[in-house]
Amino acid sequence: MLYRLVYEYRDELEWSWEDRFQSDYGVLRDEVLAAFDAYLNCGILLHGCARAECEKCDHSELIAFSCKRRNLCPSCDVKRALIFGEHLHKRVLFPHEHSHQVYTIPKRLRPYFKFNRKLLGKLYTAAKLAWGDLIEDAFPSDWKTGSVMALHTAGDLLNFHPHIHSLGLHGALDSDGNFHLLDSVDTEYLTRQFSHHVFEALLEAQLLEQETVTAMKCWDHSGFHVFVGDPVAADDEDARRFLARYLKKSPVMNPRLELTQSEVEPVVRVHKFTDDGSQTRDFEPLEFLAELSQHIPNMWEQTTRYVGVYSARTRGAKRLQLDFPGPLPEIDDPERPSTYWATCMKRVFEIDPLECPKCGATMKIKAFLQDQSEIKRLCENLSEVPWRAPPPLKLSLKHAA
Repeated sequence: MLYRLVYEYRDELEWSWEDRFQSDYGVLRDEVLAAFDAYLNCGILLHGCARAECEKCDHSELIAFSCKRRNLCPSCDVKRALIFGEHLHKRVLFPHEHSHQVYTIPKRLRPYFKFNRKLLGKLYTAAKLAWGDLIEDAFPSDWKTGSVMALHTAGDLLNFHPHIHSLGLHGALDSDGNFHLLDSVDTEYLTRQFSHHVFEALLEAQLLEQETVTAMKCWDHSGFHVFVGDPVAADDEDARRFLARYLKKSPVMNPRLELTQSEVEPVVRVHKFTDDGSQTRDFEPLEFLAELSQHIPNMWEQTTRYVGVYSARTRGAKRLQLDFPGPLPEIDDPERPSTYWATCMKRVFEIDPLECPKCGATMKIKAFLQDQSEIKRLCENLSEVPWRAPPPLKLSLKHAA
């Protein structure tokens, strides 16, 4: 469904952007169009593929290349989340209790981050400092903690809602490397500290006046909120993997999209599934793509940060056997996490994409193909379709009616 929307409305979005959407979303970024174009090539054999062959029965299949775009392609985002979760569980996270934390800001402040994406980095810093303040109050000042943080910009109904998800040590390491669990977390204190650091960043950037900050601090409900989940045990591998994958959650998923018919053109309905029912939000197709575009990061924009004892510098120091307080997961562990897409799919979805459909043996990748004439020849021999256009949205809706 998402592919059909991008396929039919991508060009119209580009030429109508300045008149219809620039005032609400800013200038159309080149990264957005590049992401849409790459997504349209995702999974298309003609744009590159790998040839897998079964050595037992000589059965061959072609596997199309993916677009690898962030926060757009649901398929590539799932693959990225699986690999990222496995990496965190096996190579980064300490064998101690961790908790899931979410740091959110009020609607009043969100436009500043919407039109200046460089400011989004301030949210990482504010969350890091707030958690650090809590740890310093609970433990001696030389004890250390760490977190892996991810930026999410989408709410459940695709609205712009920048917030930080963090998977962090639920405690601190002392100078000897021994882990100490937090007895409790004062979320009200944590929320106040987070809001303080966000306000300080916006004041420093001269985006807010002190009078505005003072007034917002007097609100009964400030709009700032910090959630801290229950600690996850070190041996709860499923929970650790799930939370790690959640850090890379895709802003859009096909099961939450619905197309409904109207007199002029389709209506895109986004669903938010809750325990007590479903909330929805309707868009025109162009409005939907415009809303989606604000969640596509720039080419070199960071969406994940490692802080404290999980920082790259600290982990690098361990590799060089430099002085570091406390035990780290063994870097030279021969059981390295697999970044192979087939292994990840087999673990999570319980299917093996390289299993031969004829004899059940494991197929192996024999070649990577990018020459279109060669791909067409192989597709003809294997009775594969190298490319086909998706069915039109409007026509399918008329037939459905």
